[in-house]
Amino acid sequence: MSTSSEAEKMAEIALPNTPNGSIKPPPEIPSGEEKAALGGMLRPFRVRNFSLLFGGQTISTMGDALYAVALPWLILNNGGSAQDLGIVLTAYGIPRVGCVLLGGWLSDRLRPRRLMLIADSVRALLVGMLAALALRGHPSLWELCAVAVLLGAFQGAFLPASMAILPDILKNEDLQAGNALNFASTQGSTLVGSALAGIVVASLTSGTAFALDALTFVVSALSLALMRVPKAAGRERAESAGGDDPSTTTQGQEAPITFGRFLRTSRLIQISLVVSVAANFCFGGLMEVALPTLVHGPMNGGANGYGVILAAFGAGALVGGLIAGTLSKLKRKGLVAILTALVMAISMALIPYGGVFTAAAWMLIAGISNSITNVILMTVIQVIIPRHLMGRIMGILLFASFGTYPISVALGGVLTNHFGPVILFPFSGLILGLTILFGISQRELREL
Repeated sequence: MSTSSEAEKMAEIALPNTPNGSIKPPPEIPSGEEKAALGGMLRPFRVRNFSLLFGGQTISTMGDALYAVALPWLILNNGGSAQDLGIVLTAYGIPRVGCVLLGGWLSDRLRPRRLMLIADSVRALLVGMLAALALRGHPSLWELCAVAVLLGAFQGAFLPASMAILPDILKNEDLQAGNALNFASTQGSTLVGSALAGIVVASLTSGTAFALDALTFVVSALSLALMRVPKAAGRERAESAGGDDPSTTTQGQEAPITFGRFLRTSRLIQISLVVSVAANFCFGGLMEVALPTLVHGPMNGGANGYGVILAAFGAGALVGGLIAGTLSKLKRKGLVAILTALVMAISMALIPYGGVFTAAAWMLIAGISNSITNVILMTVIQVIIPRHLMGRIMGILLFASFGTYPISVALGGVLTNHFGPVILFPFSGLILGLTILFGISQRELREL
């Protein structure tokens, strides 16, 4: 993940546009305002905008689970093949990756809430069209691909904005709790939504599931429309974090830092990109190819065993998100985040050595560690990055994550076919572990 720092001040965080280039750390929570961990965790719900965002996105995530189940069933039940499904998913995935960077730029230009509102409104129409096609009869492959391309493009544009919006609506001291609640909500909604999707598709039709998904986008768009983020919000957040916004530049201040200069001078964001690329390169092929092959073959776990293992990771991610929300007062957040990532790497490496329930236990630990790492590092990003660059930095990070996925799954398939699935787990764990040790060796991250 990423933060910003001056190259010559390796152990401290230099925030752009501070007077005379002085070093200014993120604001700390006043000791008189300290509350119980659980109370701090729930504090973002006192903010109306956050409650609207949380509710809308929770419902929308449940809709995403409906789509994920309905699409393959629609294709396969209407005479389509696995190859057809792969073509439609590719038509969705490529524009999603391609539009992430554009979405980051648009988020900074339009502001996150406005871009999210546009994306959700358009996706409601697109999924509604998909529902109509499914309910009408047998949609052709080209019709499904046409809708998938547009859905992927607007999903790619939506993602950076969704990661950049919290600093506009929450104070810095509430960001970690807000991120934790969002992570936990995503996992919980996916678990519930997946179960609901199976019932809806089996009892009714894929078209009905798409119609419900379209309705969840409408709910999300309405929640975003009801939010009121004053124009001064970004300015206040920038001042509180020591960042800068183009609209806040006054006489006597330095010009706002540019995107290119920020990338060149921020050692922390460079480290974060390296770790992000390595992690997603390892886990793409591992989770999508090696794990199901392992369960189906050497582990003899069957579909039920595979489901148990995936559910364990989801449950762990849910728990980890809730735990992370209580850790907002940690002093060495960077070190804690990177150490929990190391725990995740070790857990993933040990998955093949035991039965289904042993693998599920390791996946549970990996899920907890993954959420803690993501929540802490995401909060650090949102506090430190200049607000006028937030969307573009999020876009870069997402592009680094998604961009390695096609290579990872392709290479994972080749290696699994030649060497079997077992060896990929310790090998991937080793690569990720070495990358994390590199992160620990960097003072910018270790002393954050």
